[in-house]
Amino acid sequence: MPDRAPDTAPGAASVDRLELEGVSISDLTRDEVFSRLRDALDRRAQVCLGFCNANMLLKALGLPAYAAALRGFLLVSDGLGIDLCSGLFRGRFFRQNLNGTDLVPAFLAAETVPRTLFLLGAKPGIAEAAARNLALLHPQHRVVGVRDGYFAPEETGAVIAAINAASPDILLVALGNPGQEMFIAEHAHRIDARVLMGVGALLDYTAGASLRAPAALRLVRLEWLFRLLREPRRLGRRYTVDIVVFLVAILRLRLASLMRDRPVRVARS
Repeated sequence: MPDRAPDTAPGAASVDRLELEGVSISDLTRDEVFSRLRDALDRRAQVCLGFCNANMLLKALGLPAYAAALRGFLLVSDGLGIDLCSGLFRGRFFRQNLNGTDLVPAFLAAETVPRTLFLLGAKPGIAEAAARNLALLHPQHRVVGVRDGYFAPEETGAVIAAINAASPDILLVALGNPGQEMFIAEHAHRIDARVLMGVGALLDYTAGASLRAPAALRLVRLEWLFRLLREPRRLGRRYTVDIVVFLVAILRLRLASLMRDRPVRVARS
């Protein structure tokens, strides 16, 4: 199995981060992430990449086991909610917004060295359709295996065996969060792949089963609104109630941190 890549490459400067309740989100640019991925691929090290949005962070704040699993990931900032956290706790936003739906295809397009991929997740038939479209979009790469995300816990060993038989450079895991990150954290040491990424709905978009928001909405960071309007029953709570819960939780953490940082005044007699 590949060795686990260090959080910073040898000789690299330390990376600025947002540290929140054990969750560490690195302030990297897209090019810097690409460099990390190429380094892992070329050195046969292993890196687990996660795209941390408000939904992921909220779940990590409520599930200690999930927060612990994320410590083994290189996490990057995805979405306005995480930027707001950064503004509150660091006094500045992240340098770039890095969502997996845009970053992964951009990396595959920029990568001239042929790479092999295994697609794991989504509904039956989605990964196969995504593989066909990836072959058209990025012919320099090759999908060496697919598996839908509907498998029982007792089938996990067989799924990992199929991945290892294909020995991909890159494993894309689309099981939603926290499922995809928990799968990667628990089984990465058994998986013969160099780059493992939790990619959410990427396979659905690549397969054409789901529609992305128009570019103008994505530019002003309102893709969440487009998704809510298209799937109100599935995403209604996530983009309404959970957003309020997230903001309250973050404000409470910020208030607690300010109270801890207050100087203690000693009364003079």
